[in-house]
Amino acid sequence: MKFHGHILRSGLWKSPERDLSSVLLDLNENQFLHEFLARFMATELKPRDLFTYPNYQPLLSELAKYCKVSTDSLLLTNGADQAIDLVIRSVFSPGDRVVVPSPVFSFYYQMLDVNGVAPVIVGFEKQAQRFVLPTEAVLEALQTCQGLILCNPNNPLGVRIDPEQLKALVETCVRQDKPMIVDECYFEYLQHSCLDTFNTARQLFVIRSFSKYFGLAGLRLGYVITRPESIRELMKVRGPWDVNHVAVKAALFCLQNREALQRAHDKLAQIKREIIEVCRANAIVVYESDTNFLLLQDQSDGRLANAFAQAKIRVSDCSQYPHSFGLLHNMLRVAIPASSDLKTFLMAILLGSGSTAASVAHLRSVEVILK
Repeated sequence: MKFHGHILRSGLWKSPERDLSSVLLDLNENQFLHEFLARFMATELKPRDLFTYPNYQPLLSELAKYCKVSTDSLLLTNGADQAIDLVIRSVFSPGDRVVVPSPVFSFYYQMLDVNGVAPVIVGFEKQAQRFVLPTEAVLEALQTCQGLILCNPNNPLGVRIDPEQLKALVETCVRQDKPMIVDECYFEYLQHSCLDTFNTARQLFVIRSFSKYFGLAGLRLGYVITRPESIRELMKVRGPWDVNHVAVKAALFCLQNREALQRAHDKLAQIKREIIEVCRANAIVVYESDTNFLLLQDQSDGRLANAFAQAKIRVSDCSQYPHSFGLLHNMLRVAIPASSDLKTFLMAILLGSGSTAASVAHLRSVEVILK
């Protein structure tokens, strides 16, 4: 017995085991939906949701209205991870080369590797305190490659792709008849999609998730939006019941209660702005984002990371992020904390800032925000 050579040569993408008593800000989970999800669990779940197989059509119908597409343009998946796997497996062949503006969600590199597809890396550029996609370099690389993968907004950088840049890239892939995957797992924070202009392009595969804005990371639910003829092909490689019944009901509950989700999002946005103000007031470089996370620049001695660790706050140290070309050196990615964890978070920020300003003033700034 033997495994495929490209699988043997690939690395292992391993999920972290975490101390769940910590403040968990390392995986961009939504911290603002405790009451909303508690209401779902108390009012919607039934024992039969655990012992029966799910029906998908009610969720597909509601999701089609939300996405403004037909139900046969949608494929539900076991998280966006499965969507990534299915699309890469279905549209690329071993030996293909695919342009990947980087850094990007690292699972893409893993799935390309295990399918024998070579990523052609084009690095983002840093201009002042902004990360910028070098569109011309991407277009040039695409000439000798079989497809393109984009993340908009980008994870881990948190930045959006300029709409005109995105339009030029989609038009090129359509003209050259090359598959283009656009990861929109943070779409709800951006509210701009390439589907607004290109929802009929058969070369386009949009991947979204219920893990971030909708807060269902633990239930594993994602979806693909593309042409119906492509959905039919993807269904051949997805299992018949890969998405569980509880995930289906939770997603329906989210889509039918979007006003509550918007209120939670507004609170997140408010706290995000306040964190940015505190960071800048204490000489911590912070990169704004179109997502539910921020990038904070640590010092070379790691004082900010140490302050978070002392406070039992888990954050993501992006220094070793693959294909980041030094952009993420000493960079910490932090999800926006819930109100209940905000004081602990801000105190860690102040401790790690190394600021010489009076600690009384620091404490006062925290108290003002918490009121």
